[in-house]
Amino acid sequence: MLNTDSIREKILGDARHNAAQLISDADVRAQKARAASETRISDARAQSQRDVEAQADEMRDRMLRMAELDMRKALLATKRQAIDEAFDRALERMRAMDTATAREFVMRQLLENAGGTESIVFDARDEKVYTPEFVATVNAALKKAGKSGELRLDAERRAIGGGFILKDGGAEIMCTYEAIMSQARSALEGDVLKLLFPES
Repeated sequence: MLNTDSIREKILGDARHNAAQLISDADVRAQKARAASETRISDARAQSQRDVEAQADEMRDRMLRMAELDMRKALLATKRQAIDEAFDRALERMRAMDTATAREFVMRQLLENAGGTESIVFDARDEKVYTPEFVATVNAALKKAGKSGELRLDAERRAIGGGFILKDGGAEIMCTYEAIMSQARSALEGDVLKLLFPES
């Protein structure tokens, strides 16, 4: 038979053993919880780092695209300015033509655009170009081309900067140098762009 001391020792021993086991189990659970927390923290840090890097990459890409777009806009503006200047210089050269050259040019335009019965409105600065003799020569060429050769000089003068306007009743055909250059620009702008910027 067990005495009370040995029973007490047995109970205390079992209690110590259970307590030690509980403490050991609690330590294991705490270590697992700590490890899980550290893993979550590490994963969160890694994800945050990836997010930051992804945002930085996205921002860098966006800034590069914006810089490329700005460069393209600047290049386009430079090209547009060069084309504008080329056509402006061509227009100035047209306006600076001597009388004989201007008559040749105007003759071609009149033969191409006139029906033969219109009146010719021109700039007062071009009186030397549009003489009665010149109009008679144009009318003869129109008749030879099978058109009615009855063009006449209109009493009206307009500040059109060169070229002429054909008036027929209420209708007008604009053959000013500026209108001719505008039409030519539409047709030639691509070719001029290639000449000015062959790498484009």
